[in-house]
Formats: sequence, structure tokens, C-alpha cells
Amino acid sequence: MQNIHKIHSLQPEAVGAAVAGFVRAVAITLVVTVPLVVTPWGEAAYSYVKSELTIALALIGLLGWMVVFVTTRHPKWQGTLPELALWAFLLAGLLSTATSVDPSVSLFGGLGRHEGLLTICAYAVWYFIGVHFLGSQRRYQSLAVAAGIAATVAIGYGILQVFAPPLFEGEAFVREWYGRLGIPRVGSTLGGPLVFGGYLAFILPMVCAVAAVTRSRVRVVWLAVAFLAVIDVALTLTRASWLALLAGMGIFVAAATGMTSRTRRVVIGGSAVAVLAAALILMAVVSTPSQVRSRVTASVDTSAGSVAQHIYIWRHVAQLIRTRPLLGWGLDTLGAVFPYDRESLVRYFGLRPVTVDRAHNDVLQVAVSVGIPGAMAYVGFWVLVLMEGVRVWRRHAGPPRLFAAAWLGGLAAYLLQAQFSFSTVAITPLVWLMAGAVCAWESTPADVDHLDSHDRDDPEHHG
Repeated sequence: MQNIHKIHSLQPEAVGAAVAGFVRAVAITLVVTVPLVVTPWGEAAYSYVKSELTIALALIGLLGWMVVFVTTRHPKWQGTLPELALWAFLLAGLLSTATSVDPSVSLFGGLGRHEGLLTICAYAVWYFIGVHFLGSQRRYQSLAVAAGIAATVAIGYGILQVFAPPLFEGEAFVREWYGRLGIPRVGSTLGGPLVFGGYLAFILPMVCAVAAVTRSRVRVVWLAVAFLAVIDVALTLTRASWLALLAGMGIFVAAATGMTSRTRRVVIGGSAVAVLAAALILMAVVSTPSQVRSRVTASVDTSAGSVAQHIYIWRHVAQLIRTRPLLGWGLDTLGAVFPYDRESLVRYFGLRPVTVDRAHNDVLQVAVSVGIPGAMAYVGFWVLVLMEGVRVWRRHAGPPRLFAAAWLGGLAAYLLQAQFSFSTVAITPLVWLMAGAVCAWESTPADVDHLDSHDRDDPEHHG
């Protein structure tokens, strides 16, 4: 009878542990599926389905979290340094939605972007799931491996796009839109070259970290994935992604003290060879040297091209921010409030009609959406996340330090690239999830699951 009683007393913990594993599996599902899922019918093939999947998986993960807590009273709420800034940002988003010029759009998201309040709240849920269920180096490494597997598929499809025709309507639309330079630009399953390049710049340091800790022939596979990722970034012809890739990999290689000298040489040498191979493919297969050269030199031309377009957008967005500085115009409403001046739009963007619905600067986008206080909270959140990453990197050694360096490099690449583009549902939920996982290392330096640590609070455990 005593044994039967013990079996029954263990049931809640067993159920909680199983459901906690399910929540982690949902997180892995997010990392793998969101970058890859597309809708093969209609022109809106990317953002909508990715946003809906992000929200749906967040609700499933949240429900699982509730089941774990009800059955085991664990995990206990674990505060992190960036949390206060996150709550302030969410409050700003809520108030901004209530006073938005179009509350429905701000709540559910605008056409083609789908980053309304519900999606932003889903990002926050993923951050907290990362904190409470994935807060260890081993769990973060599992996220990095899953992200690398998804990236392998996306990278392969990106290379295929150079040689194969579009497979569905949405891809045809995106490739035709970004092909105005006369050069094919790859966007894979992410929705466009700008988004794809940012995704690869974020993922690449993690792929290199996984390769560094892999002790079998599989390491060659991971290094090959990293090699092809560099080629794909070049094929996006996105200068912000090029810059982000260099910055992110530079930070990773400099900070990755756990990497052996041989692996470091392989990563640096392989990256250099990949850059050369990408340049050869660009100039010999995809385009001509003069086209690539003009694309690079246009980076410093403020009178025409994308640089002039960015300056034009930033100037008008700054005016909109001054008009409503406290709560902004509402999430995803920039396309409705941006001043329409056909003559100016033709001058900067050409005869093809365009709708400016993104500020092409992440901070300006947040400020025009939720106001300056909300933007300050948003910036503060990422600054504190970076500080936590640096603290984890300093406190740990070996593989944990290596993956902390990969996180710092990837996050720096993501944030840098976002200042010339925007947040997108194809990448952002992954970043928030991993941010939570890394921030929890500081509270749990040992590689323990939060749920499994409940026995430390049991008086019987301490004798």
C-alpha cells in the first residue's frame, strides 16, 4: 500500500514533466516551422501564415505552461533583468492600440505584415517560455540545432531559386518585385531577400557554434551549411545583411574563446572562401561585375537608390512621431498615415506604385507605432538582453561560453540589420524565444531544468 501511495504521489510531477517536455517541443516546432511555412496560393504567401502559426503555437505553449503549473506548482516565476522594460513596452502597445487610428489593424496586424498587438504579445509569451523552460546551455543548444536544421532547408531552397522558376504565386510576385535591379535576388521561404539575409546573419554564428562542439563527421555538414549560408547572404544583394553578417561573425569569432584554434581557423578560412565563392557566383552566374559594383557604390549615394529612399522615409516618419509622440499612431498603421505625395514617390521609388508601411528602421517603426516612451522601453529591453548575454558570456566557460558568444554575435547582427529594415514575423519570434533562454542562464548557471529543480524546495530533499 505504501508503494501504491508513492506511485500516486508521483503522478502530478510525472504529468508536469511530460507537459513541460511538450512545451519545449512546441518551442522547437516554432523554430523549425515559422521560417519555412508558406501559403502556396495567393500573393500573401508569407507573413500571414507565419503570424498565425506564431500566435497559435504561443497559445498552445501557454496552455501547456498552465497545466504544468497547476499540476506541480512549478516552474516558479523567474524574473529577469529585461522584464520590466518588456512590460512597459507591452503597456505602451496596449494603450497605443486603444488610441490607434485603426484599432482593428493594430490588434490583428496589417495586410502583408501582420505584426499587430496579438503578434507582439505572442513574442512576449515566447520570451517567457524561453526563460522558464529553456534556461540552460543544453536547452539553448537544442534551439540552435533546430534553427540550423530549418536554416539548412531555407538555404538549399534559396540556392535553388537562382536556377529554378517560382513554384507558387506568392514567390513569383516577390521575385518579380525584387528583380527590378535586373539581378535575381533570393528570398527562400522567408518572404524576400531583406528578410532572408537578416535571418541568415542571425543564424550563422549559432550554426558555427554547433559545428564547433560537434565531434564527429557531422561537423563537416554544419560547416557546409555555414559555407552555403554565406553564399546565400551574398545572393540576397542586401547590403544591410552583408554588414550584419560581418559584424555578427566578427563578434562571435572574437568572443568564442571556447573554440579551438583549429576550429577558429576553419571558421574564418571557410567564411573567407565562401565570400570569394559567392562573389564568383554573383559575377559569373547571376549578374555582371558592373552590376555588383554599382550595387555596392550605391551604398554611399544619398541622392538616389535605396539610401535616398531610406532618408525620405525616415524624414517623414520623424514628422509623424512629432505629431503623436506619446502613444504613436498604432501598430501596423504606418501605411495608412504616411503622407502620400505621388510626385515624391515617383522621384524616389519609380513609376511603380508603392505603399510605405514600414519605417525601414526598427526604432523609428516602434516609435511611430507606440510612441516615444514605448520605443524607449523597447530599446531598453534589447540593451538589457545584450547586457545579460555579456554577463552569461563572462560567467561561463567551455561550450556555454561558446554559445553565449554565438548569441551575442547573432543578436548584434539581427539588431544591426533591423536598423535598416524592420521587425518581421519570420525571424522575430525566434529571437525573442532565444533571448529568454539566454537571460535565464544567469539565474540558473548549472545545466538544470526549472521543473526538475522543484525537489530542491522539498524539505525531505534536504534531509
